[in-house]
Amino acid sequence: MMRMAANSNTPILVPIEADEFWQQIRLIIREELKLIVAAGVLGEKVTAKGKETNGFQNKPLYDMKELRQLFSNVSRTTIYEWVKCGKLKPKKMKGKIYFLWGDIERILKEE
Repeated sequence: MMRMAANSNTPILVPIEADEFWQQIRLIIREELKLIVAAGVLGEKVTAKGKETNGFQNKPLYDMKELRQLFSNVSRTTIYEWVKCGKLKPKKMKGKIYFLWGDIERILKEE
């Protein structure tokens, strides 16, 4: 039996109703996402140097919390010492401090 996909002109050649087919697809996607989230691999890969993101390789700006996570929860004091000695250059936007990926990458390569 040939059915048309919901809101589409694309035929689906399956022996079930289109609504039931899409419900099953949604259920499969939800189950897979639960497994991915439970495994803790959503967009991240853990390596010897820390976490690397998949897809977009790096964000251009990181806030203090994200920066601390990249360096395995390094203290705020350490980050401020890096700023003081010139390893990091903070950028302020709307009252919040951000750090450039280029500076972070240099520190990661030093380790």
